[in-house]
Amino acid sequence: MLLPSTLPGALLIPARNLSSKAPELESPHMRFTKMHGAGNDFIVIDPGEAEGAGLPELARRLCDRHFGVGADGILVPAPSQVADLKMVYLNSDGSPSEMCGNGIRCLARYASDYELAEGEALTVETEAGIKKIMLYEDGSSRVEMGPPGFGGEVELYGFSFLRVSIGNPHAVAFLKSEKEVEGLDLKEVGSPVETNPLFPEKTNVEFAHARGPGEVRMRIWERGVGETLASGSGSCATAAAAIRQSLAKSPVRVLLDGGSVEVEWAGEGTSMYMKGPAEYICQGELLL
Repeated sequence: MLLPSTLPGALLIPARNLSSKAPELESPHMRFTKMHGAGNDFIVIDPGEAEGAGLPELARRLCDRHFGVGADGILVPAPSQVADLKMVYLNSDGSPSEMCGNGIRCLARYASDYELAEGEALTVETEAGIKKIMLYEDGSSRVEMGPPGFGGEVELYGFSFLRVSIGNPHAVAFLKSEKEVEGLDLKEVGSPVETNPLFPEKTNVEFAHARGPGEVRMRIWERGVGETLASGSGSCATAAAAIRQSLAKSPVRVLLDGGSVEVEWAGEGTSMYMKGPAEYICQGELLL
């Protein structure tokens, strides 16, 4: 990794112009770690730091990209009586979500690196059940997501959506070309679907195009967040829909705005498996 001073064209500031003593933080503060999975970014808060905090308001404050740190959601690796740890996840609007595929990979890596859990294979309790995760040396991991569930197709706003559950709700629409997917204004077309009365708990909304038997391009409007660069559960929902509709075959590489993940699914009644990255961005202290 290149340090800032070694980057081409970097501005070097003489040491004499820098203060020799940083100001002390007298206000209460909370430590955080920011991570991402294929561009889907999260703020991870140690359970000791989060104790007694009002998490919905904290999520809204931390995730604000102008007045906070900025993220799609917050993660807390909480203790569990039935697994190695429990994932507490809140969207950027403060609402909880049953499952987050990219978030659970970040949570697992954080828990392993900070010795909150031991071993290469972890179990994580979520509101969508207990998930098994295999950690790899490069920081990536493979998550057993469980079997997908399917609802009927619905026609909304000129699109045909297949309803898919990955422990949380999804509506997946396949378009005729990748150009159509790229050209969508996700706020304009995704937001009305998310809040449509057909989805009483709201829904994640995916628009995709099958490039070939093993590759799908996908963009997402995420429930409680808005447009995001990636979604793990959304990738699984899209891959499952593509395989079910004979548009792709397992394994499916899902191409996202922020990267890619690989999804495996052997068919009806079997679990899905998702493999993807989990990367650190920064650490810091939030003044409270």
